[in-house]
Amino acid sequence: MRMCSLSSLLPLKFFSSAQADFTCKYPLWLAYLGSEPKSTSNTSECDIVQLSAISGERSFNVYILPRCPIDHGASRVTGLTIHSRKLLLHGQPMQTVPLREALTSFISFLKTFSRPVLVGHNCKRFDRPILLRIMTEFNLLKEFQDVVSAYLDTLLLSREMFMLQKYSQQFLVQYFLQKSYRAHDATEDVRTLQELFRVWRPSTDMVNKHKFI
Repeated sequence: MRMCSLSSLLPLKFFSSAQADFTCKYPLWLAYLGSEPKSTSNTSECDIVQLSAISGERSFNVYILPRCPIDHGASRVTGLTIHSRKLLLHGQPMQTVPLREALTSFISFLKTFSRPVLVGHNCKRFDRPILLRIMTEFNLLKEFQDVVSAYLDTLLLSREMFMLQKYSQQFLVQYFLQKSYRAHDATEDVRTLQELFRVWRPSTDMVNKHKFI
């Protein structure tokens, strides 16, 4: 039986702000691979365990029971385990929904915006292909693509905007926000990415330069 390793668990995370200023009007989406992105090049086996979204004060979060067991390495880092077909977070049972329901609910959430730009850290190389693969698997790709206008990768954006030693989200949060956070929690990842984007305030030209379809 295939085990879900740290690199194959995929909590999916999305951030969107309802505020009107330029830096906050883009819905932002982030997929979390559970390891440093460069540690794996195989996105064909990643499975979703969490789907989170935030837009200002509006939020969305669901847990999904992964379709393979979670190995011990992943459990140590994320706190996620499976017992008797139940997903546990630090030993506490989490309410889960079927993967299709999570995806359709996510699409419904996106439809409350006007064709949002989906933004994630390293999403061009990893997160976008994984999300598109899973949407295709459930015959939801066209409906998903119809509600999304483009993508923006904050890893590439930060590399052009700043000269830094590192560009991981954990490092950027520590550097710009001067705090640490629970990096293996989808809701925390999207919340801090929203904060980073507000601090950076990238120009329209900079955002347009890094948008892709």
